[in-house]
Amino acid sequence: MKAITVAALLTSMVVTTIAQAEVYQWESDYCSMKGDFDNKKYTAKQIKNSHFVLEGLTRSNLESFFSPMDIEALDKLSMKDLDKLTKEYKQVKRDVEQLDVVPEAKGYQQQLVKTIDSEYKTNKLTILAYLNPNEALKQSPQMCKTYLEPFLQNETAVQNRWQQFVAEKIQKQADITDDGGKYYRNLATKRYQEEKASNPAKYAKIDLVTFGFGNCVNDQIYHADSEKVFKDSQELNKTLFGKSLKMVCEEP
Repeated sequence: MKAITVAALLTSMVVTTIAQAEVYQWESDYCSMKGDFDNKKYTAKQIKNSHFVLEGLTRSNLESFFSPMDIEALDKLSMKDLDKLTKEYKQVKRDVEQLDVVPEAKGYQQQLVKTIDSEYKTNKLTILAYLNPNEALKQSPQMCKTYLEPFLQNETAVQNRWQQFVAEKIQKQADITDDGGKYYRNLATKRYQEEKASNPAKYAKIDLVTFGFGNCVNDQIYHADSEKVFKDSQELNKTLFGKSLKMVCEEP
């Protein structure tokens, strides 16, 4: 009787180790997808977290701060924005670090942490550039300092750098358009003249810090290659779901 019981127990143990297929479904842009995965290797939660990590590599992860685009937003900016940003950054980073992902997505998880660090650096330096340009200058990439140095001199230096920056933007646009940037030149010049007549000090700050300095810093920090992320996502799904992966997409 005991031998039969042991045999039955061993049989039960063998059965539980056999791979079992479980269906996982998710949505992505215009597509609905599903596939069978081995729930002895992965959990649905791990797969969901892994997809979340890959998606995070090509979007913004910090949402508490947006660089001022107009005078109203500029006037509301304070060091409280930096405190709020720092609090969000620590929480978001901690949440990502604690995510349970499939083993094949561990590297992407580390990349996302690096991406979040970069987002924080850009936003932090932008806030400091507005409120404490001297401190921002100390922490900034060398090539981006040209946008802040005039603020440590005088208003004339700021206005001269602003005029130069507008001319630089017009030239860049001219280099990539068939008409030599004529339309953009007229539009940009008109806007510059209107802003200069309205509130030159504040509009110069917005242009130089948000569009000049902020974009410059953003160009220097880490960004995942979006095309590579897309290919890596496809490869991960092949690994997880194999030939069972099915996709149904609507026309955009």
